[in-house]
Amino acid sequence: MAKPNYRHAKKQKEAARKARQDAKQQRRASAPEAADVTDAVDAPAELEPAKPIA
Repeated sequence: MAKPNYRHAKKQKEAARKARQDAKQQRRASAPEAADVTDAVDAPAELEPAKPIA
């Protein structure tokens, strides 16, 4: 019976993880309009006048 090659399995796992991270980063980079929408939603809250402390 052949010995399991743990080093090879680890390298495959790391390569798959890196591929998932790269794909995730590509999706984030290709959708900048989603970030602009959240900025626009947060803006009106900053324009409200400060309430005096009673």
